Amino acid sequence: MSHLQIKSISLSSFKEVLSRYPATAPEKLKGLDALRYDTIPTDLAAKDVPHLTKDEVETLVEWKLKHGTYRPKLLALVQSNSADSIVEATTTAFKKLQSLAKDGKPLDPVQASSLPTLTKLKGIGPATASLLLSAFSPDEIPFFSDELFRWCCWDADAGKGGKGGGWKRQIKYQPKEYAEIVSVVRSLRLRLGTDLRAVDAEKVAYVLGKEGVDLDADGDEEEVVAGESKEKGDDSKATAEKKASDLEMKVTEKKQAKNSNATTKKAIVNDTNQPQRKGAKRKAADSKPPVEGTRKSARTRK
Repeated sequence: MSHLQIKSISLSSFKEVLSRYPATAPEKLKGLDALRYDTIPTDLAAKDVPHLTKDEVETLVEWKLKHGTYRPKLLALVQSNSADSIVEATTTAFKKLQSLAKDGKPLDPVQASSLPTLTKLKGIGPATASLLLSAFSPDEIPFFSDELFRWCCWDADAGKGGKGGGWKRQIKYQPKEYAEIVSVVRSLRLRLGTDLRAVDAEKVAYVLGKEGVDLDADGDEEEVVAGESKEKGDDSKATAEKKASDLEMKVTEKKQAKNSNATTKKAIVNDTNQPQRKGAKRKAADSKPPVEGTRKSARTRK
């Protein structure tokens, strides 16, 4: 299993991918990003009775469409809802979530029936409804984005959620599929720590999906202390260079020894094959001078 799959990703890898979101999101959507991730959730939390206005819902839908496949007809349908109907539906949906929180239960939009409350509005399907709920509780409630669904269901059967697999997996935008996202993201948060927000999981999935990262690729991973990786890399580089230098020296010495042996052998062969001239005396080998007081030759001794 790849170390970037949602069921195995480490906290350090999660944070590293999350840090790439600002550079991955299109520059033209920075303004909408600020409204979706900061302004609207902050304003919503400050209201005595949490609800979304029609303008806020339209802004969130515009953000969703520009982040994914733009469907102008969908936005027109959302705009056809009355302001009162939007306030009423969102107020009811958020109250259902609050009742779960009071009982100490996880904020599960499917369990709380918040999703069908919002999907009664025109142009609001399960995915868009999850976006409105995520604005209410970005820490706990994930947005049903294409990338997050595919990340959550990466290692599922090819037929789950539609045909195909990987980042091209087809999606059925139904409560059942959203319930799978809610469950997997909750497990991720429990494994890595509750400080990790559902909205951050959404951003990580967006980065991985837009970069087209192959989550089937195997890869070893270990937690590294800051600065440790560089030192290990330098040591490895120095060791490799030393080995290469030693090997080169050995090869050179071997070549030199081989050349020296070849030269000596050639000299011996040439000396042996040297033709001797007629009448020429063989040169006597150098001998040590006789020791003083001894005879120079032993021939006279009998």
